[in-house]
Amino acid sequence: MEKNEILKKILEEEDYIRCPKFSNSINKFTEKNSEGAENATIARLLMMTEEEVERIYQKAIAILRKEMSDE
Repeated sequence: MEKNEILKKILEEEDYIRCPKFSNSINKFTEKNSEGAENATIARLLMMTEEEVERIYQKAIAILRKEMSDE
């Protein structure tokens, strides 16, 4: 499978990651890694940079903080 095809599947399919060891399934990966994963691992599985992962993480934290403080 070409890189473009893999990226498209990652973006469009809810359960798809690039990890043949876990049948390319985020659900199977998280079952075995319930404590979470390092940014480097997440970046590799989603074919993005560690910086992109960190930026998305920080944005999610900001949204959660805002939502929690509004209550």
